[in-house]
Amino acid sequence: MFVFGTSVVDDGNSNNVSTLGKANYKPYGVDFPLGPTGRFSNGKTVADCIGSLLHLPLIPPFADPQTKGELILHGVNFGSAGSGILDDTGVIY
Repeated sequence: MFVFGTSVVDDGNSNNVSTLGKANYKPYGVDFPLGPTGRFSNGKTVADCIGSLLHLPLIPPFADPQTKGELILHGVNFGSAGSGILDDTGVIY
């Protein structure tokens, strides 16, 4: 499963990017078993739920340095907060 999108599916890709849009601290993740992971929710994202229905493990974030080897066999999450098709998307003026 390969995931593309914005903060709705970001599972920690923004943690390793120079941006103001981060969610790796409380109250984000208060209902998630691993705590704050960079998900912009209090628990699972839609991508996590779909992966669960497909009996897949949690799909790892692309930007995490630990995402390599056997961890990518079930897919990778490329979702990133503030992403968009326009050059101005996510820019702070």
